Amino acid sequence: MVIGVPAGRRANETARLIERWGGAALLGPTVEEVEVTDPAQVLQATREVVDSPAAWSVHLTGVGTRRWFGIAKEHELLEVLLATLGRSRVVARGQKASSALRSFGLAPEWVPEGETSKEIADWMQDKVAEGDVVAVQRHGERVPGLTDRLQQAGARVVELATYHWEIPADRGPANHLVRELAGGRVHALVITSAPQMRNLFEVARDIDLEQDLQDALCNKVFLASVGSVASVSLEERGLTPGLVAHPPRLGALLRSLAAAREQILLKAGSPGAV
Repeated sequence: MVIGVPAGRRANETARLIERWGGAALLGPTVEEVEVTDPAQVLQATREVVDSPAAWSVHLTGVGTRRWFGIAKEHELLEVLLATLGRSRVVARGQKASSALRSFGLAPEWVPEGETSKEIADWMQDKVAEGDVVAVQRHGERVPGLTDRLQQAGARVVELATYHWEIPADRGPANHLVRELAGGRVHALVITSAPQMRNLFEVARDIDLEQDLQDALCNKVFLASVGSVASVSLEERGLTPGLVAHPPRLGALLRSLAAAREQILLKAGSPGAV
């Protein structure tokens, strides 16, 4: 059984887990995490968080939180930043962000069960006060479903991003993955972040296979998503995941995928295949 993996980070770990239960992983990264090279915007936002000071601090990723604090340390702002956040109400989206915060002596007040920014927006919307400054450490793209709702509630949002996402410079593996998917030679596709799917279609568009890819994902390829956030990128294309991991973890996703063998083969049109 061939499983497509468009992840960049943790791709090799994903492949090992797939191969452990007898699958064959086809790696074709569509996302590359690129760190900011000029920290000026991060430093400006950090000073705004400290000077305001921020009433809230929302952390969406562990790696982003650690990099933010690392930049602050390099520019002798870490001590005052941690003191500021220690007096604010801190929210972590998931366990990785929570772990990063705790390693710096900060205890999150709340972590959403589903680990989504929508849950954070729902929880905070009637708690933020008019004029509250809310620091939002975000991942590689804007999160309007969170930031816009906080602003609508009267908060002033300060966004901090220490990296962004791009399609890898070497598109060869991603092109190959698209061709194999479009040609019906992949049984399932594992999606662990929304940008993976969006970039997959951009790659397909550039090699004139966008509609072929859409048709294959609709009719032949079993779609597995790590959680509701990743699933949004499928729904944007009118696609329905065959499974959504619960809890939203890579291990849970791949265990569920292994258990869905018959469903995978049925959608591929080869229920008796090995």
